[in-house]
This record gives sequence, C-alpha cells and structure tokens, in this order.
Amino acid sequence: MEESRKYVVDGFELIVPVYRDDFSGRYLEDYSEWYNFDKFTSNGHLILVSAERACEFAESCGSSPCVECAVCRFYSRAAPKTLIGVCMNPKKSNNKKEGKENETI
Repeated sequence: MEESRKYVVDGFELIVPVYRDDFSGRYLEDYSEWYNFDKFTSNGHLILVSAERACEFAESCGSSPCVECAVCRFYSRAAPKTLIGVCMNPKKSNNKKEGKENETI
C-alpha cells in the first residue's frame, strides 16, 4: 500500500501523500496541503500544482493564453507523472502571497 511519493524539487525532497481512489482503483497524489499555505524552496522558488490558475506574471509557451501554471514558460515540472512543479519566474521568487501561511522547505 502506497502512502506517499517522494520527489526532489529544486534540490530538496518533498513527500506527497497519496490516497486510493475508489472510482479508478488507482493511487492518486493528494495536493490539498498546497491550498492551505505556499511552499518555497530555500532558493526562493514557489512549489505549486500545475493546474493552479496562472498569475499576472505568467507567459505562455505557445500562442494560446496562459490560464494555468502548466502552460507557463516559467513552470518546471518536478518529475514525470506528477502535477507538482516549481515556478522559476524571477518575479515570483520569494513573492509570498498575502493571507496565507508560508513554509520554506
């Protein structure tokens, strides 16, 4: 039984909890903690889920508008088969959002 997955993100190890989805019968990553507070690496890069709404600094990789982080040219996926990545936009480094707790890993 898989309880978590480990990823190295911007030089640091992240442990992401997983749960068994009864509908698909697969283990899926639980990103719920990302909605409670921001996580930053010690290098100041924001760790986020690719499906998050794109910020005002987002720049699309193609011709379509940037609606989520996954299509932003600054988004760097942490590993294959995960939705976790790092925002490499210099305008977002150490740019902690107001109203949320922040955690540096």
